[in-house]
Amino acid sequence: MNERKQHVLAAARQLFLENGFAHTSIQNILDEAGISKGTFYNYFSSKNECLMAIIQQSWEESAILRNEIAAGKPDGPEVMGEQILIRLRLNREQNLLPLFDAILSSGDEELRGFMKEIHLSELAWSESRIVEVYGEWTRPFAADAAILQFGMLSQFLRFSAILDIKEDFPVIISFILRRLEVILRDLAEHNEFLIPPGRFSNTVSLLPLPDVDETADRIVRLADLLPDEQRSKGLEYSGFLSEELASERPRLQLIRTVAGPFRKLFDGTPHASEARSTMRDVWRVVRDRSGAAEKPDEF
Repeated sequence: MNERKQHVLAAARQLFLENGFAHTSIQNILDEAGISKGTFYNYFSSKNECLMAIIQQSWEESAILRNEIAAGKPDGPEVMGEQILIRLRLNREQNLLPLFDAILSSGDEELRGFMKEIHLSELAWSESRIVEVYGEWTRPFAADAAILQFGMLSQFLRFSAILDIKEDFPVIISFILRRLEVILRDLAEHNEFLIPPGRFSNTVSLLPLPDVDETADRIVRLADLLPDEQRSKGLEYSGFLSEELASERPRLQLIRTVAGPFRKLFDGTPHASEARSTMRDVWRVVRDRSGAAEKPDEF
């Protein structure tokens, strides 16, 4: 995503938050961003697509940060809790909740369908992480557990606001994950589940996987765009990442260790958004090629 498009998205988000999505016109966005109508339609086919791009960008950012935060740490409930926390904090920091509410109350089928995809993708992520964190024995029950986790978190946050209780995200998430493990063991003991494994992933309209060679080339090209004082380090990182992408079994933990520092080299540069979208594709390729590490099939 180029710098100008990023500027348009920032202007549109500010207007959506100040005036409401329904009361913001494309002309308002053109005036705020200082662009022509042709430039807007070069980036987006409609106001809906502009709003979806804002939310999608945040979702991509959380996916990248979730992978980076696990670097150098043994996987477990603590890491999963930190990853859940990232999504909550981004929602608050970027003030996305009013945009979610605007979509849900809009009655617009395209926007509502988009939010359905977002929610299903989050449940698919939770289902996958439950299996990775707690073990392969949880697979038949992980979809049900993902819904229970999502429901408990939503209700705790809702009633914290109603009861005027300070939201302590880490404490709430830790409490929920401890309860979740107990629920998983009970489900396994009774061999009970309502939703078949993988149902969320199968329902989400997934984008085609990026081409491995093209993604590796993009990483190297990005490194060449760095300022002179950072280019050497960037090329070192990019060389390692491109080699790992080309391997049959990429080493997930090592990639996590390098990917974050590489992306952060672009913070504050005109290429920050391009680095973010490239690393999004890197993680998609890596997860597909490496597969989830299985835990023992026991509980």
